[in-house]
Amino acid sequence: MQAIADAARETGAWLVADEVYRGAEREGPLTPSFWGRYEKVLITGGLSKAYGVPGIRLGWIAGPAEEVASLWGCHDYTTIAVGVLSDALARTVLQPENRRRILERTRGVLRENYLCLAQWAEEQNGILRFVPPAAGTVAFFRYHLHIHSTDLMRKLRDEKSVLVVPGEHFGMDGFLRIGYGQPLSILQAALGRISEVFHEIQSREARR
Repeated sequence: MQAIADAARETGAWLVADEVYRGAEREGPLTPSFWGRYEKVLITGGLSKAYGVPGIRLGWIAGPAEEVASLWGCHDYTTIAVGVLSDALARTVLQPENRRRILERTRGVLRENYLCLAQWAEEQNGILRFVPPAAGTVAFFRYHLHIHSTDLMRKLRDEKSVLVVPGEHFGMDGFLRIGYGQPLSILQAALGRISEVFHEIQSREARR
């Protein structure tokens, strides 16, 4: 992180760091911030990820006072002001004791759900390979089946009512992005349905 800040300083470039997943680490301490590493850095964050409060659509930018003041003008053209109830909820969430409890809950959910996800991946007969995510609620899986990721996504959606994101949307066909932040019972049911489709495709390929 310091090397990135130093490289930006050498050219005078602005550094924008989206830290929306800070606080959603599965293990270890809170991720360090880019704040304070460089004078021309803007930090963005929000309540939708680590705090689990996406519905109020509220976030923030931290940066040099002059730049933040300038950004308020852009904000006024697009949003004017957040809703009164959203503002009140955000202030409640960010009270120090509430913030601590919410982030502890987030980590607990992530740890439990990740164990379920990792065990499920291990049981898929070598179909899946992935790098364990350090934070957040999504995992990016490479799969070993002869089907385009968008076709696989549509099959899961249409036949099993399960939504995943095809790697083709990121220019990486042969991958699936699977979210694991749901209640555990829903996650388990969804993964079971994905397994059914995997095994169906694998059996069809074996008969060829």
